Amino acid sequence: MRYAPRVTRDRSLLGECAELKRALEGHADLDSLRAAPDWPELRTRLHALLSTVRRHRPAEPPRPADDPGIVRAVHWNIEHGNWYEQVEQALRVHVQLAGADLVLLNEVDLGMARAGNRDVAADLAAALGLHGAWAPLFLETTPGRDDDPRMAAGRDNQESLFGLAILSRWPIGDARIVELPSPEYQQFDLERMYGRHIGLVAEIERPGAPFVAVTVHLEVHRTRADRADQMRVLLDALRRETRPIVLAGDFNSHTFDRGHWWSPLVGGTAFLLTPTAPLRRRLLHPDEGRHREALFEALSDADFEWQRFGDRQPTLGLRFDRLDEARGLLGSAGLITRPVLNRVERRAALRLDWFAARGWQDGRGATVRGLNGPGLASDHAPLVAQFFG
Repeated sequence: MRYAPRVTRDRSLLGECAELKRALEGHADLDSLRAAPDWPELRTRLHALLSTVRRHRPAEPPRPADDPGIVRAVHWNIEHGNWYEQVEQALRVHVQLAGADLVLLNEVDLGMARAGNRDVAADLAAALGLHGAWAPLFLETTPGRDDDPRMAAGRDNQESLFGLAILSRWPIGDARIVELPSPEYQQFDLERMYGRHIGLVAEIERPGAPFVAVTVHLEVHRTRADRADQMRVLLDALRRETRPIVLAGDFNSHTFDRGHWWSPLVGGTAFLLTPTAPLRRRLLHPDEGRHREALFEALSDADFEWQRFGDRQPTLGLRFDRLDEARGLLGSAGLITRPVLNRVERRAALRLDWFAARGWQDGRGATVRGLNGPGLASDHAPLVAQFFG
C-alpha cells in the first residue's frame, strides 16, 4: 500500500520514534524497562513524545456552516485507518457524514504499516479541508494485533504511533491531553506498546458560540469499574467547564468484566444461554439493568446526557477470534467449537460507541449503517449527532 502524503512529515519525529521503539524492544516487560539504567532519560523522552498534541490547518478557510445554530458532529472508531480510502470516501460523500462541522475519531494511526504508514489525521484533515488536532495514546513496537499484521504485509512501521483526533470546521484553540488510569502492564507486556489511555479535550472557536469537544477511547481488558474510573478522571478534568461540551468515544461498554480467570466462563455462559431478547437489551442498553456500566452513572452525576444522542443500534459485531479468551477455549481440547462460536457471534451485536453532551438546548443522533464489518471502512459503525444552541 503506497500513497502520496498530503502533508510533509516531521523527520525529527520519525527519528525520535525509531530510537524509542528500539529501546522498548530491548525489554521483555515493563519491570525490566523501568529497572534499566537509562530509564530516567527514556521516561522523559517518552513523556515528551506522548504528551504532544499535533495540529493541522487547512490550506484555505473552511466554508461557513450550513446553519450557525446547529453543530453537526460525527464520531467514528476507524480501526486505525486500515481501510483509509473507504473512511475518507465516506466522510467526503456519504449522505449522513459529508459536510460535518465536527469529526471525533478513535484509533487513528500515525506511521503504522497496517494503515499504509499514513499520518491518518493529517490526511483526513487535508482531504476534508478541516482544522485538526491529534494526540498519541501509544508507541507501538509490533505491527499490531488481529488483522493488523496481514494489513501491514511485511512492511515496517515508521512513527509507530496510535492515537485520537478531532477535526473541526472552526479553528481549534487550546487542546490538551487528560491521562487516564490504564492497564500498563497488560499493554506493554502482552500487547507490546507503551503509553496510556487519554481523553483529548479541545476548544472549538465557533464564532459567537464556542464550545468544547472531547474524544476518548476507554479500555477493554478490565472491568466495568475500571472504565467508570477512567470516565470519572476525564469528567473531573471538565468539572469547571461552563461552555457546552460534546463528548464522544468508544466507551467499550460491553457490560462484562474481563481480566479474571473466570471471565471467559461467565461471558461465554451469558452469550450461549441468555435468551435473545434479554441479551439484546443488555448489549444495546448498557446504561440500564443489573449488568450496567457505571461509567454512565458518572456521566449523569456530571450533568451529561446521552440518551437522546443515540438510537440504541449496535456499533460493533463481536468477532470471537479477536478475543484471547475465545481463542483459548477454541484451542483447549475443543471446549467450544467454531460452529458454536459462529452462532454466538450472530447474537453478539454491541453498543460500544456514544455521544454525550452538556450545556446544549437540544439534540439528536443516529447510527450510520453499512460502513462497518470485515473488508469495510471499519469494524465500528460511525455515529452522527446534531447539537442545537
